[in-house]
Amino acid sequence: MKKPMVFKLVAAVLLLTSYVGFSQEKPVTNLLNKYIKASNDLSATKQKNTVLALFDDKYKNNTAFVGLSGVVKRSTTGFEQFSRQLDESIKNKKYTFKMQVRDIVHESQKEKAGTVSALVNFESKVDGKVAESGTILMSLVGTLVRGEWKIIQNNTVRVSEGKDIGNCVCYLFSKGTSFFGAETYYPAGVEYDKEFQSFRVGTRDGKRVVKGDDKDYTWAENGDVLDGSRKIGHASTPEEAVKVVLNFLYAETCTEIKFS
Repeated sequence: MKKPMVFKLVAAVLLLTSYVGFSQEKPVTNLLNKYIKASNDLSATKQKNTVLALFDDKYKNNTAFVGLSGVVKRSTTGFEQFSRQLDESIKNKKYTFKMQVRDIVHESQKEKAGTVSALVNFESKVDGKVAESGTILMSLVGTLVRGEWKIIQNNTVRVSEGKDIGNCVCYLFSKGTSFFGAETYYPAGVEYDKEFQSFRVGTRDGKRVVKGDDKDYTWAENGDVLDGSRKIGHASTPEEAVKVVLNFLYAETCTEIKFS
């Protein structure tokens, strides 16, 4: 006769434990998880307002990016700039960026504000191919604004890891053997940025040159490609000469450029 009572008591304890465990997630940590989910879903939903709804209009982000070669780049963005970045992410069908919380390392929750620091794994792809993966140390500040929790500050340190990290992708287009266009995707903060450049291979004063948008490079008769008097590579065709220049231009950002 006592077994039904014992069963009900155990079931009640399990239900209470489940409820308490769920309710223990702090508002600022819940905000972090919502942000990561909305960001991961952006490429499918195309709804940037789902992401922006989690942020205060006074939002600021400070990012330090540590590349594979050890080069450090820093950037600061506000709400409007973040909104434009989301627009670019939606338009760029070739690029995806996914995050996953690995570990919550610190939480502090007050009545009207809270902070959470987490280690977040990330992976970026271009055309479905993994271009970069690594870890982000994300420290987020949430505040209660008109009854809703909003992200007002996010400080991130992104570190590239692994042998395939820091790879860039370049789509090289040509018109004959003289005119070339390059669309290059490269790491920039916690996103991949893209840049368009044009090159013309020809002769000037009897010397072969690779003329870029901002600078000219000499392509010597022996095949050496020169930046001033410094050799930056060797090429036997105009396309190879342009690739040498691109590898030189992105040397501090990319460990390797994959040409398509």
